[in-house]
Amino acid sequence: MITMSTRQKLFFALICALLTCSVLGVIAWGEFSDDASENPSARQQRARAYAGRAIETGAELYSRLCVRCHNARGEGIASVAPALRRKDLFDGRRARELQWTGSIEAFLQNTLRAGRPIPSRADLYSARMPAWDREFGGTLSASQIEALVAFLLNWREGAAELNVWVGVPVPARTPTPAPQAGIARVCWGLSAPYAGKQSPYQLNDRTIIAQGKQIYDDRCAACHGASGKGDGPAAAVLNPKPANLTDPNFMRTLPIDCHFFVIAEGVRGTAMPPWKSLGEDFIWKVLVYTRSLSGVP
Repeated sequence: MITMSTRQKLFFALICALLTCSVLGVIAWGEFSDDASENPSARQQRARAYAGRAIETGAELYSRLCVRCHNARGEGIASVAPALRRKDLFDGRRARELQWTGSIEAFLQNTLRAGRPIPSRADLYSARMPAWDREFGGTLSASQIEALVAFLLNWREGAAELNVWVGVPVPARTPTPAPQAGIARVCWGLSAPYAGKQSPYQLNDRTIIAQGKQIYDDRCAACHGASGKGDGPAAAVLNPKPANLTDPNFMRTLPIDCHFFVIAEGVRGTAMPPWKSLGEDFIWKVLVYTRSLSGVP
């Protein structure tokens, strides 16, 4: 039997190692060459596709989380929150007013991450920008915030020249009507078309309750919390705090017609926005669900 000496074994192992490295090098070079030889337009197409996917994700997040205050196309809602589709937000003027020295992208990311506990103009807008980053108690990951910013930046070219910091202040309420025992103040003196309004659905209809829950989870849970206790991720920066919808004592002060009014018109001086643009059926279903949380019909 022929045996190999230690020196021969080492030499053989070295040869094998060199051959292996050579093969791997050829493979790597081929991949590098393919990437390097890729048509520049193909690389641009890949980059556009990636950006497009981020914008799509951001659009979905915006429709779920931001429409309630800033409207569907970023045009804002009077007395609730300012327009976002405006030039000064994208050309740096607004950032400079706030003494921001970074990029516009970073400015938008920072605003979304940490929110704005103190409104920029409480005399004009009632809503407060909540913190959306999970590190600050929100519900969004870093990649989701980046996608949302990509969607907002997609509005840059068509942004209008608007000054959202002047205009008609949040109107003062009309003189407070006479108190009504056991009824929430917002319900005092409720007038047409809301006074006496009745639900078209039975308040114990399980199908409607389930549909209302879907609406609630999508539109309301960020402030009122997953279980309705007023402890959603945005609640930490809101003052006054969102209502605890599971509290039967509170819900008894909110008759059905007034409950409908509150959802439809919002509550001035709080972060509760108006939802009437989404239609009565939307309002009734979420009303039926939220009343089921406390057991108060």
